[in-house]
Amino acid sequence: MDAKWYSIKQEITTSLANSGFRVYVSISDVFGNTKITDDQLDPYEDIIKRSIQININYLGIGDYAIPLSSKNLMIFKISKKSIVILFANKGNIAQLLSFKKNIKYFAEQIDKLIGDIEVPAEVPEAMPPFEAKKIEKKVAKQILGKEMPIYYPIRNEEIGDKIKATMEEIGILHLCDGQHSYTDIVQLTKQSQLPVFDFLGRQIKKRVVRTEAYPFLIECPDCQSKHPFFVPKSVFEPAEDPFTLLIRSERCNHEYVAFISHKFKIETQSFKYFTDFQKDKFMKRLGAHYYTIIS
Repeated sequence: MDAKWYSIKQEITTSLANSGFRVYVSISDVFGNTKITDDQLDPYEDIIKRSIQININYLGIGDYAIPLSSKNLMIFKISKKSIVILFANKGNIAQLLSFKKNIKYFAEQIDKLIGDIEVPAEVPEAMPPFEAKKIEKKVAKQILGKEMPIYYPIRNEEIGDKIKATMEEIGILHLCDGQHSYTDIVQLTKQSQLPVFDFLGRQIKKRVVRTEAYPFLIECPDCQSKHPFFVPKSVFEPAEDPFTLLIRSERCNHEYVAFISHKFKIETQSFKYFTDFQKDKFMKRLGAHYYTIIS
């Protein structure tokens, strides 16, 4: 076993130690050629390889596939060259999303070890409809997750005397320049999330800020914390009804899914209380979905 590959695999495992359960790791190139793997992933070797080959043109960097709805098995595309597969016997699938925090670092390390390879063409931006193409029986229940695109608010007009707003609100509008995300604006103005979200939502309705996204305030089903989101219209409108968003909140340490109808009704479902049968049924319902992480 190559010491460098072993070292990076162990580093990934250690980075996920706070999950509360053991995570097993496999690393491959973008074509599914395994570089190193934990033995616990051996039974899924063929399924993983087929899933990579089927989905590689649909996955952008940071996106993932879940080839088996009944298993905590996630296939992350972490760069144009590299794939990391995570597996856990315990916990739930959304908890593995904490790996996303370190994707850039691990991608750099793994890409160096893989070296020069010819990579596939760029991924299309749109999420493919679930089961848009015929998939072999062995991987028919897989689930695709694409990262929620970041919304960069843009004001429609220069800020003048006709806009009635406090100095704090004027500061928010100045940052609506298409270069700053909602999270950037919260950090730069040093304001709390909900007032910024509420103000931007009102300005979108007034068309002071371009109406390119829908604001949603979603309540965590486990602790009732309120999580604000902006979902770009370009993502929401062509999506199947309901729009499905998997949410991993590191703020309240919960994972849940929001099903948002095209009439803007929201249903949330926690991962917390599933039996194995309910979990399998629920994961199948996820289908092709978007996901986001609240830090």
